[in-house]
Amino acid sequence: MGDENVQNVGIIVNQLIEICDREVIVYDPQSHFDYPNSNIYPMGHVEGKASKSGFLFPPDTSSTLQYDAISTALQKQPGSDMLINSIHLMDVTTVLFFTTTTYRVEGTAAKMKAGEQALQ
Repeated sequence: MGDENVQNVGIIVNQLIEICDREVIVYDPQSHFDYPNSNIYPMGHVEGKASKSGFLFPPDTSSTLQYDAISTALQKQPGSDMLINSIHLMDVTTVLFFTTTTYRVEGTAAKMKAGEQALQ
């Protein structure tokens, strides 16, 4: 019985100090809706991220985290309206009772000008 208890305690301690890291990767051709009859002008490569942490329970990973990461990226290129050809990465790291979710985006910032294309 004593060896079983030692083994169980060892398993519990291992689970408590285990660092768990997961990553989800998604390709997105555009971050925002582009208006019909509009021109899209690429402006340059940008990156952005947003994080949320939680104790005991994982943080809520709502679309707000994604929006904050995209907004951070777009602020790095003044005048940009959207991201094109972007990669979205979500990292979830758990250490002991703390969980951190980090949402990262990188892609091309672009400006959209509506109504300047000739209609056919």
